[in-house]
Amino acid sequence: MTVRITDIYNPKTFGRRIQEAQTTLNRFIASGIAVSDPLLVSQFSQGGNIAELTQFNPLTQDEPNYSSDDPAVSSTPAGINSKIMQARIAARNKSWSTMDLARELALVDPVGAITGRVGQYWATDDERRLIKSLLGVLADNEANDAGDMVVDVATDDAGAITDAERIGGDKVIDALQTLGDHKDAITTIALHSNIHARLQKQQLIQYERDVDSNIMFPTYLGKRLIIDDSLPAVAGTNRITYTCILFAPGAVATGAGRVLVPSEIVRIKEAGNGGGQDVIFSRVSNTFQPYGFSFTSTTVTGGGANSRFANYADLILAVNWDRAVDRKNVPMAFLKVND
Repeated sequence: MTVRITDIYNPKTFGRRIQEAQTTLNRFIASGIAVSDPLLVSQFSQGGNIAELTQFNPLTQDEPNYSSDDPAVSSTPAGINSKIMQARIAARNKSWSTMDLARELALVDPVGAITGRVGQYWATDDERRLIKSLLGVLADNEANDAGDMVVDVATDDAGAITDAERIGGDKVIDALQTLGDHKDAITTIALHSNIHARLQKQQLIQYERDVDSNIMFPTYLGKRLIIDDSLPAVAGTNRITYTCILFAPGAVATGAGRVLVPSEIVRIKEAGNGGGQDVIFSRVSNTFQPYGFSFTSTTVTGGGANSRFANYADLILAVNWDRAVDRKNVPMAFLKVND
């Protein structure tokens, strides 16, 4: 028996289960790196594609006043400074035909099979948008802040790669040190599978169990690992440069916007020479905003002539990002290696 999408389609069920899969399958959300920000959600739920986050700077750690019994001497209050960070939402959509999604599903949960695939698609897209945003932050940092968030030991030399150019405990410690006395906040490292393989060969990977999901996850130097080949592997003339990203929990804020029709089915009766075709449409609207940075929207080209949303190419541009806080208050760091 072949199950058609129209036989099992219920808009509310599909929308809910796609959203659940999209969230569950996102490794950055599962690890606690990306967290929903109530302020972003509140602003985007009212419409519009720009939201603002207020960042209050830490109190100046100067010497306090010393109390006296002189009523003529008054305390002068110190100020609390703040900065505004902007975030831009992106509304996207994708469609699939019956032939892509609904095959012989009689022996499994057909709704789960289809929504799981669609949810995986959006989870992967979310991860790529998040990584592109982080690369834009990296580009801005190297261009405008002297690369104070980056440790780069990679080269494009013609000779053999040396230990000094490979990932290692000392390199990770150097990257952590870019946060100074805030370095203990870092709990997670995202890296390319080739770098993960290097650590495996050195037998430096350990495994711990997530207390909430009861799932085992890899760690290195006590830091949880996210393995993702969407992370840069840039081929030079002689070598590949890999970028690893170190995070503290909540380093990226997320927020979902309004989607009037998250999913729908269209029946194309004339397709297949009259045999008919079902097409399912899925729509999402959300943002991933690295904490401590403002998205300037200098270049926004997603959506064609009437561009309102940042695409992958826009997200990686240095001109679209601007750091709004001191380096120590940005809960992430970058490490570039050859192997």
